[in-house]
Amino acid sequence: MTRPKGAKKAPKGRRPERAARYVLLLVAFAVFMGAVGVRLFFLQAIDGPAYAAMAYEQRSREMDIPARRGSIYDREGQPLAVSMEARDVYAVPTAVVDKDAAATAIAGVLGGSAEEYLGKLNKDAPFVYLARKVDVERADALKKLDLAGIGFQEDARRVYPSNELACQVLGFVGVDDTGLAGIEKYYDDVLAGTPGKVIAEKGTRGVPIPGGVSVEEDAVDGENIVLTIDKDIQYQAHVELQAAVEKWGAKGGSVLIMDPDTGAILAMVSTPTFDPNAFASADERAFRNRPVVDTYEPGSTIKSLTAAAVIEEKLFTPSSEFVLPPTLKIGGRTIHESHPRGQVTWSLTDIVTNSSNVGSVKLGIALGENRLYDYFVRFGLTEKTGVDFPGEATGWLPPPSQWSASSIGNIPFGQGVSMTPLQLARALASIANGGELVTPHFLQALPDSPDTTLVWPKRRAISDETAASMRSVLSAVITEGTGSAARVSGYTVAGKTGTAQKAREDGTPGYAAGKYVASFSGFVPAENPAVLIIVSIDEPSNSIYGGTVAAPSFSRLAAYCMDHLKIPPAPTKPPSAEATGTVNAAVTNETQDGGE
Repeated sequence: MTRPKGAKKAPKGRRPERAARYVLLLVAFAVFMGAVGVRLFFLQAIDGPAYAAMAYEQRSREMDIPARRGSIYDREGQPLAVSMEARDVYAVPTAVVDKDAAATAIAGVLGGSAEEYLGKLNKDAPFVYLARKVDVERADALKKLDLAGIGFQEDARRVYPSNELACQVLGFVGVDDTGLAGIEKYYDDVLAGTPGKVIAEKGTRGVPIPGGVSVEEDAVDGENIVLTIDKDIQYQAHVELQAAVEKWGAKGGSVLIMDPDTGAILAMVSTPTFDPNAFASADERAFRNRPVVDTYEPGSTIKSLTAAAVIEEKLFTPSSEFVLPPTLKIGGRTIHESHPRGQVTWSLTDIVTNSSNVGSVKLGIALGENRLYDYFVRFGLTEKTGVDFPGEATGWLPPPSQWSASSIGNIPFGQGVSMTPLQLARALASIANGGELVTPHFLQALPDSPDTTLVWPKRRAISDETAASMRSVLSAVITEGTGSAARVSGYTVAGKTGTAQKAREDGTPGYAAGKYVASFSGFVPAENPAVLIIVSIDEPSNSIYGGTVAAPSFSRLAAYCMDHLKIPPAPTKPPSAEATGTVNAAVTNETQDGGE
């Protein structure tokens, strides 16, 4: 082969050197590609699922679908608590273009300060709520502004149509629709339902990606419930209590109205009240449902239970007579009547009718400590009533082993023992209904679960004969004694006045000077009771006696209940001689509890 003219011969040894470079480059390229391959392998095969999950998380939004909370109705189907359509307003902060302008626009529609909304828009979060449970009208107005990164979600808002009415009974719910107090809390698992869930892929503006992955679990709405509360009776009790508290310049008070045969609570009112539609701005003290959660010394009202015990034990009859000295010394303590009197001979009925402390102690001594305590246990004074309401208090009654030498001299007439008004109502209901201790309750029906049977336990406390005798004795309190202001035209009434001293609030032994709870507890019609009513007025001024302060309110409420429930009047029959015994030297002023 002929070399071209001018071509130079390659130096010896250059070709192997060039070949080595090629090989080195090839090896380097192969190593590089191998590293890339290994990296791709790790990214796709090893770390791939994690990166895919991160990507999915960035473009997906998971939101709960709220369940619609069940409604609460009164016994006649009137709404007490309902859920109305509302909207939640949220933002995807990274998708908001002009945050200052957006915050100003949102505040202009929803209210509140632009600074507050701006703080939320500046959060380092993929999702943030701007407002919860917004009225549909305002949410729609904001939606029309078409602000980038602002979204809307369906929700419901809890509404109490009657505002303050039955506020302590109903309670309220939080922003997440969880029951926080009252019936809303106790039956939260029934009312709340089960939230659903939606997971959707969205772009940077928070708009769903067409064809993106979407998972949806339907919400299961909560059940409706029907309460034993009668809205009309509840309203009447509300008005009457407010008027009594104002008239007597009292600190507060409560009213409890119950069917003594079944334990169904028709009305329960406490003062002060609040509006559950705006509970966040209310005084927390107004949340207390006093008849269930507050205890007090019942005073003279408990004398009817002491009397029932001695009759049940067949120690005495309503006409049995007692010689009662002006005072009685027990365990170093002298028991007085509130109004001085001389020695008298009174029947058991007279003792209850005139609300005698000395006579009640005589009955207690005849029973003895253990039997007196056992009967108070029978009447449910050492246990919760079992009412379907959160936070029920128990009261306090020590066993005889913890009694002092003077305890038998004050417990029979209602000192040294405490209870809730509901515990007292339950005990008195056993006299009204023929001797059975019922379970007070608010729930009447579960209309969405028609196959559910509601059972409210009962147990016998005293015999029907003893209950009948005590109904006659308590009728005499109205016709002959301290409860005359509780009369209801056309109906027989049975009941007992109470004026109880209040224990000191600082926890030291003894009673607060000048502080009393005035009460009246009774049922009507006396011969076949339809309602049992307890009216308690806390720290009244001008007068302290239950017969003066609370009995008139009882009378008006009882008259209303008879008319509303269509209970026909019956001829008023005078109590039998066996029941009244020898009502003599009747005391016109009610006995003040408090002993010395």
